[in-house]
Amino acid sequence: MEMNELQQELLSIHGIKSLPAFDGQQAVDICRHCDAVLLDLMLPKMDGFEACRRIRDLCYPHTPIIIITAMDNDECREQGFAVGADAYFSKPFDPDEVISTLQRLLEEAGNNQGHPDPRKPAT
Repeated sequence: MEMNELQQELLSIHGIKSLPAFDGQQAVDICRHCDAVLLDLMLPKMDGFEACRRIRDLCYPHTPIIIITAMDNDECREQGFAVGADAYFSKPFDPDEVISTLQRLLEEAGNNQGHPDPRKPAT
């Protein structure tokens, strides 16, 4: 099972509808329909750093962005936060920690008090 499918399953278990993106450009394109974004860094067409920057700068400055990636080093982590990520998890990650972070960030952003509207998916 691909990471995208695993993340969709994780969100589904917690009652959160998701909308998958399979490359960085697609993530930017669909962010308009999302309350939050779960983003990998190693994406085709546009890497996750650039996608994060564009989502943050061009789409929604208050949309929570959580990076989940295999790139586990200080340089990548620092760059992720520099381009606008709110949280950064390295694989393997603790699913409960990702969900609690997502809910906290949604609450802080004022998006449904931490309970995502199932009609508005996370990517």
